[in-house]
Formats: sequence, C-alpha cells, structure tokens
Amino acid sequence: MLAAVVVLLARPAAAQELHQLRRLEDHSQTFEVFPTAGRYTVGDTVHVRFRLRLDERDLLFDTLPRAVPPLDGVRVLRVDRLQRNPDRIFEGTATIAFYRPGHRPVPVFALPFMRAVKGIQRGAVASDSAFVDVAAILPLGGPTLKDIREIEPAAGVGPGPIVTGVAILLILGLWLMLRRRRPAPVVPAPALAVVPRQFIPRPTAYELAVGRLAELGTRRLAERGEVERHYQGAADILRDYLESAEEFPARQRTTTETVWGLPAPLAERGLRESAQALFGDADLVKFARVRPDVRAAARFLTAARELLERWNDAQPSSQPVITEADLARPEEYADAAR
Repeated sequence: MLAAVVVLLARPAAAQELHQLRRLEDHSQTFEVFPTAGRYTVGDTVHVRFRLRLDERDLLFDTLPRAVPPLDGVRVLRVDRLQRNPDRIFEGTATIAFYRPGHRPVPVFALPFMRAVKGIQRGAVASDSAFVDVAAILPLGGPTLKDIREIEPAAGVGPGPIVTGVAILLILGLWLMLRRRRPAPVVPAPALAVVPRQFIPRPTAYELAVGRLAELGTRRLAERGEVERHYQGAADILRDYLESAEEFPARQRTTTETVWGLPAPLAERGLRESAQALFGDADLVKFARVRPDVRAAARFLTAARELLERWNDAQPSSQPVITEADLARPEEYADAAR
C-alpha cells in the first residue's frame, strides 16, 4: 500500500527541504512514478510517467510537480504539468538524466494542495519511490597507460638572442622616459549635460486589471452580438488579477475551485458570494449559451469593476517601492516599467 506525504507548510512549498517533510498515512492519495523500462547508461535521458490520485476533498494549488532536493547525480531536464482526466486522475511526464551508475532512485516530486475539511490549508503530496538501473559507460578500473615518455628538455638557446632582446628593451625604455618629460597640452574636458532622471513607477496588478476592464468596455462587444467574448473577457481579467496579485492559479481551476480556494482576505465580508455570482454568470453565458441583453452586459462589467476594487481594498497596497538599487540602475528600472 502506498503512503502519501502530507505536509503542513509554514512557508511556500518551493522553499521546503526534503528533511522538513513529515509523512502521514493517507490512503485516499497516491502519487505514483513509473520510469520507462529500458537499458540506460550514464547520461541517458529517462522518461518518467506520473499518476496522481487525490481525495475528493483535495484541491491542487499547482499542477507542475517540483523536484525535492537533494538531487545528487541527477538532473531534471523537463517536467510537464499534470493533466486531469474525467475520473479525477492526474497524469503527466518528466525527463531525467542520471550521471552515476548503479541502482539509482528517481527524485521525489511534490505538489502543493489544500483540504478544507480537515483544516489543512496548505500541504504537499510527494511521489512514491521508484528506481532505475544505470550502467557505467567505461569498465571499472582505468586501462594501462602506454606510450608515455618522459619530458625531454628543449635545446639550449645561445646568449646572442637574449642580449639583443635586452638591448631593445633598454632603448625602448629610454625613449618612453624622454617622451614623458615633455608636458602634454592641457585640453579642457567638455561639460556634460545633466539630464534629470525620470522614473516611471511599475503598474500594479490592480492598475493593469482596471485598464483592461476599461478597454473591454470601449470595445462594445455586447452591442455587436459578441456577448460570450464580453463575459469571458471580464472573467479572465479577474482570474489574471488573482494570479498576478495573489499568486493564486485561478486560470487552472474551475469556478467552484476558484471561489472556495480564494485567500482569506478576498473571501470575507461577502466577497466570496460576489465572486461566485459573477463567475457563475460568465459560466452560464459560456456553457449554457445564455444570451443577456446589452444592459445586463453593462451591469456585469460594472460588477466586475466593483469586485476588483473590493479585492484591492482588502489587501495592503501593492504599489512598488523605489529602492536604492533602482536608483543605481535607472535604465533597467524604466525598461521593467515599460
């Protein structure tokens, strides 16, 4: 029976070390690893297939497995995101290279998840054990070295070239000394024009989202009969805001998973209900082919702006701070702002 690893994390999962994971028996979770069968030598690429089964109460924060250190003698070349099948089984692949021979273990991969029923706000499920037999390229023990001769000293050099070289160096040094004694003409340096630095503050995630909603309103998609693009565009802008401002993978989740997985400040004081109503209306237009009129589309866009403003007010200001490093590199700062 496979044991799933459930970890209560006090910081982001990417910064956790393997020795900090605490193993708990959870028979409702399995994270299996299947290396492709074959004969491998040092440096060959090995394709690994993942198969993850979660409890029906679990929600993934991210579908990209992360390798957990240490990775001695192993290099992870590629990891694909897990894809969910209709039976809620997640599957994916990875490509790994082994640089040490022997019976080598496949690196442990972990995925962050949450389970609200048991109070696990953030945990990690780690992959099961798997091994790959890697053969050495060269036979054990180095071959006998042959045809290695002692270094023979080079033929001696007569004193003639050495004396000539020293004489040339003396003449060159005397010429340089005489040249330095002549005072060089003083040429005033041109005055440098002082250009004041202008810093353009980086726009916040909230400012970008507000601008995109305003641009969506000017396109008047609903009046041209493109109601679905109007509703879906507003919903996507809100999901992008959650990913940029809160690092919440709303683009990869359904409406139910997004609403019930919102961070605490964005779900209080009726914000969860407002988000559920707004995303629900967008789903009706997209999947149920509901076609609201132009006035309803305008009200939907207004509701999206209000929800975005309330989300922004629920969090501390995310206005970027100009640091001394930014002042030292104004060109890089301006490029990042653009």
